[in-house]
Amino acid sequence: MVRVLVTGASGFIGRRLLKHLAGEDHELVAFVRRTSNTRGFPENVELREGDLLDPPSIEAAVKDIDVVIHLAAYFDFYPSDVNLLYRVNVDGTRELMNACVGTSVERFVYCSTTETIGPVRYPPGNEDTELRPQFDYGKSKVLAEQVVREISEDTGLPHIILRPTGVTGEGDLYTGYELIKAINDGAIPVLPGDGEKHLMYTYVGDIVAGFAKAVVSKSAENETFILCPDEPMKYKDIVNFIADHLGVEPPKRHVPTSVAKLGIAMMSPFKNRGKTTFLWHMKTIESMDQERWYTNEKAKRMLGWAPEYTMQDAIRRAIDWYFENGYLERRS
Repeated sequence: MVRVLVTGASGFIGRRLLKHLAGEDHELVAFVRRTSNTRGFPENVELREGDLLDPPSIEAAVKDIDVVIHLAAYFDFYPSDVNLLYRVNVDGTRELMNACVGTSVERFVYCSTTETIGPVRYPPGNEDTELRPQFDYGKSKVLAEQVVREISEDTGLPHIILRPTGVTGEGDLYTGYELIKAINDGAIPVLPGDGEKHLMYTYVGDIVAGFAKAVVSKSAENETFILCPDEPMKYKDIVNFIADHLGVEPPKRHVPTSVAKLGIAMMSPFKNRGKTTFLWHMKTIESMDQERWYTNEKAKRMLGWAPEYTMQDAIRRAIDWYFENGYLERRS
């Protein structure tokens, strides 16, 4: 039995991870903020309150822990406070890992993202592909990865870095949900570009299985792994698949990316008023004309992980959950 601390335990991935690890009989500790919603956590999960920017609470959180899984992050592609994003994602990671040094912690598992790689010139991208992050979120994760490797090398504390793609499935209320809801609402009348570029979303159940592998895998120490499905989907196929499962008409027309950006420039002030969105930004439109196709070959070979679900499975399960839980209404 391994005593595991999970940061970001109340988030989309964190909740699923706690349930998965509980099923493997690990002893679980969740590092949460005082305002975190912990309803639905598995029984016997110990709660330790604190904040990544509060060193005393971090030191208390890592006491008597074997493995730390660091999921907590400021996750926003268009953050209202860029400085805070870097403080949480970079400085917070440094504080947490430094607090582990010289304690019972035997391994530090860091949740990064394929947004550290960003768009790929020659797909599929792998762990050695040039890093060209497009968003500050990805840039902050590049710096955090560097922090993890440096502390690991300087202190001998083993680490594993996992880079999931976009994640979806039951409970996803982030970028995947925003796209699906927009298609359901008929808010996407045209598709930017030719729709031939590729994107990857991974099922949340597969992602947490990858983190569970990292808890026990000795051969994976001090390595970085991409977690992604076996096959990507083209943007046009994603939109058509979503529309088909929703029972709505997909956008029929394609427009040049430059034209779509002009439209977004006019709509963005209204779509982003009083809330944070992902879709309604020019940089998002640019990303639809870029390759985000990666390979999971290294994770299969060294981590012993392989996805059980396709990208289509992940999207289908997410949509079904939205209908069942009132996040979408069926269009007649």
